Formats: sequence, C-alpha cells, structure tokens
Amino acid sequence: MVDVMDRSGDPKVGEPGTKRQQTGSQALLLRTVDPTTSTTMPARNKLLSLFSSLLAMLNRILAWLDFVVHYMSNYILYFIFNGLKPQRHTTPSPLKGYAPSVVVTGASEGIGLATSLYLATKGYTVFATVPNANEVHKVCDAVSASESATHLPPNAIHTLVMDVLSPESISHCVEEISSRIGSDPQRRLVGVVNNAGYCMISPMEATPLSDVRKIFELDFFAYISVIHAFMPIIKKNKGRFVNIGSVGGFFNPPMWAPYSALKAAIEGMTRSWRLELMPFGVGMTTIRPGFTRSGGIGGKIKNALDGYYDGLNGHRDGEKNGTGQVPVGVDSFGRLVKSEMPLGEAEEKVYRPMLDQWFKSVMVAADGGAQDAEAVAKTVHDAMSDRFLMPYYTVGTSALLGQMVRDLCPESVYEFAVAKTFGCL
Repeated sequence: MVDVMDRSGDPKVGEPGTKRQQTGSQALLLRTVDPTTSTTMPARNKLLSLFSSLLAMLNRILAWLDFVVHYMSNYILYFIFNGLKPQRHTTPSPLKGYAPSVVVTGASEGIGLATSLYLATKGYTVFATVPNANEVHKVCDAVSASESATHLPPNAIHTLVMDVLSPESISHCVEEISSRIGSDPQRRLVGVVNNAGYCMISPMEATPLSDVRKIFELDFFAYISVIHAFMPIIKKNKGRFVNIGSVGGFFNPPMWAPYSALKAAIEGMTRSWRLELMPFGVGMTTIRPGFTRSGGIGGKIKNALDGYYDGLNGHRDGEKNGTGQVPVGVDSFGRLVKSEMPLGEAEEKVYRPMLDQWFKSVMVAADGGAQDAEAVAKTVHDAMSDRFLMPYYTVGTSALLGQMVRDLCPESVYEFAVAKTFGCL
C-alpha cells in the first residue's frame, strides 16, 4: 500500500540547529501532544472542538455555494465568450481504472500528510515526498493507522525522499516518479501540491536577515524550483499546480512580517503565473488555510516561547544566552529566532505583549479552536477535481473572517482592530 523510496545519495538535510525540515506551509499547525519533545499540551476543550467542527462544516457549505456560482459563471463565459475550458481529466474515475498521479511535498505531517491520505482515498495515485529518509516512517505509520487503509488500492501512496532545497534531489525525484508512472495513461501525473514550509513569529526590526532569507528559501523559492522541475510533465498532461499559501498572505498582524511577505508573494506569483500558463491548458491556484490544528507543532511553539521568556529574563540579568545572542521570536519548528542586536528596553516593552498575544492565540487553537488538517486536504481535493480551477481557495474560520473583514471594512477600521488586539495602540 505504501511504496518507499530511499535515496542514500540524496543531499543531507541541514545540520543541527539549521536543519532543513519541511512539514507544511500552514500558519500554525497544532496537536495536543508533541511526539518529538513529549511536551503535553492542555487537553482540548470539547465545546471549542465541537464549535470548530461546526464551523468546518459551514465552511464546506460555503465552498459548495462558491462552487455553484463559480461553475455557472465559467460555463457562461466558456460557451458565450470562449472562456476557460473545463477540465475533467484531473479527476479520478475508479470505474474506468483511472487513478491520475499527484505529488505532495512536505508530506511527513500536518497538511501534507492529511492531503496525501485524503487524495488517496479519493482515487488518486499519490507521491508523498519527505525531506529525508528519517521522515519516511511517518507516512507509512499514518497510512497503517488510517481508518481507510484497508480500502486503499495497492500502491495508492508512494513515499519518496525529496529535499526541496536541493536541485539534485528534486531532479532525482522527478526522474523516479517518471520512471514509476512510465507511459501508463491511467496514472499520468496531473498535479503538484507545493506544501513544504514553516512559519515565523518575530519582530521584523530584530529578525536577522539570514533568518528572513532562510524562510523565503523554503517557503517561496523552493516552490518555484519544484514547479520548474515538474513543468514539462504537467504541461504535457495539462495538469495543475496547487500552492499552499496562508491567511497570512492577506491578514497581516504584527510579528508576522516575514511570513506575511512570503505568503503574499506566493499568491501574487500564482495569480500572475496562472495567466501565463492558461494557453498551455495548465492550471495554478493558491490554498489559503487559516489556523490549522495538527502536526505536533503546538508543543514545539510552546517550548520555544518558554525558551524565549527564559532568554529574555537571562538577558535582563546580564546574561547573553550563552552565545551572545538574544531571543526575539520563535518559529514553528520550535526554534528560537535570535538576534546579535540586543533589544532596548523600549522595544522589549512594545514587542513582548505582542508575542504574549500570539501565545494566547496558539493556546486557543491547540485547545480546539483551529480546524483539522483534513479540512485543508478537502480543499486541495476541490482544487484538483474542480472542472474550472479557481484563482484561490480560502479554508478555515480565521481565514474566511479575515478575508471578509479585509473586503468589507474600511482600512482604518481593520487596522485599528488588529492594532488594538495586539496591543499596538
């Protein structure tokens, strides 16, 4: 059921402290227990979880209504004005034995793993890629533990090692996938889901430029590298690229400047590149997830925030955290963002309450306030199976509310509300 590829010759994924991990581009991925650190998060609030589930159901209803309007308008444009041509070949047909292939990056946990499992249950042949051989077992274990495992056809999910930061590793993976699919028209590659990435919560003023470059490398430039590598195959098969963006691309709270910048870049690039690819019959879209609960990152962020507060206290007592660096933020791998430049008393007084508010938001999301990763996976399936691919798909209460507020509220009111929430005013 799970076919594993382990390329020992693939480039190693980083070094201690600077490891190149790819776990998904979601804004914040949270789970009750972090298996890596064994840190126990507060048990989920059942009422909050129920409320979150109801909102997820409402989100699907809204998606269906959007689907109806989108289809009607596109068919009118197609028949009357020679508009976008509907596509059917990106949707599996089990009765005909048609199981087209999709590549998913960052598939070891979170949105990537949920997407791989969900697409497989819907009839796709999935190539779930992970950054290194150590991550392969996560996909295998998840498939074995899945309730739908017994219903999956043989070789529904192939797990491959692909470091999206290494051109050589990407090239090896493209060759391997091409070799496995061969000339089988029933399994032709019709989709690539760009998902690998992480988020950072840190004040822009104090965030080292090296850290900004690092997050852009994985969350933005790696997307381009993967698209370039698979473009010839996707062009030939008139397939689709699905780029996982974020609510951060259009909802821009303080302490999220690097992350918001790169997610806005992804969406802007996607909307423009999508138009360039239309004459070739190739589609491209952005998924905009809101806060998403999965992947054990809640515990990692909590540990990092504890380290942040301890580091600040040590610095205040005249210490320098042992390295001469001062913690200024955290990322979703559970690492501290550190600066060589000490924060002044005025800056610390301003930035610390903002990070405190982020900590509260993380705890609420982990307590059941965020959507499950499968909600995003269902939206990725929409993007792969819709006859008319939309420019973007928004999923999650926080994302939908943020989008609505940005669309309907005067800019001054929107900015005032965000500033008040995070203590900027």
